[in-house]
Amino acid sequence: MLEELEGRLSWEQKPGGMVVHIPSRRGSLFMLFGPVVGVWLMFAAAHYSVSVGPNATPEEIQSALTWLIVSGFGVTFCILLVWAAWAFTSESMLTMDQTTIKIQNRVLGIEIMTKTFPLIDAHNFRFIPPGGYSSGSKVVDPRTSKIQFKVGSKVYTFARGVTELEAFVLMERMHDFYKFPDFQKPRRG
Repeated sequence: MLEELEGRLSWEQKPGGMVVHIPSRRGSLFMLFGPVVGVWLMFAAAHYSVSVGPNATPEEIQSALTWLIVSGFGVTFCILLVWAAWAFTSESMLTMDQTTIKIQNRVLGIEIMTKTFPLIDAHNFRFIPPGGYSSGSKVVDPRTSKIQFKVGSKVYTFARGVTELEAFVLMERMHDFYKFPDFQKPRRG
């Protein structure tokens, strides 16, 4: 059963391990942009489909152009639906057991990408605070924060968009489960 870890993060203890669910962070304009574009696409497609009329055939030049426009709006609307599903349901999952650490990216509950590492090779976990700015503004974009770690000399990231407190609690829980040799307790801000 999922329990709240901190903020948006939830976790559950499994026999010999733990699973942490980290939902993606949506941008500030997401709640406005998605519905506005969706409604605009539906009205535009309806307008052009009415102008096509029930007796129009694609062989007519004007009708062919109108069918092309309606098809373009339909394809764009489908792309919007896929984008909305991605934005609403995407999450990362961190799974740790006695020997491995696994990071999964999922959309609609479907695994998109998975990376698995031996626990003994993972080291140097650290929180990277937000560094980018939202487009067109001087406000720091919280989606640019992440937790970074190394396996050998390669650097990997997960938990994009976590707050400093969420990262602190997550890394402490990870260290409680497995004592990473070079673990440095994150500072609370």
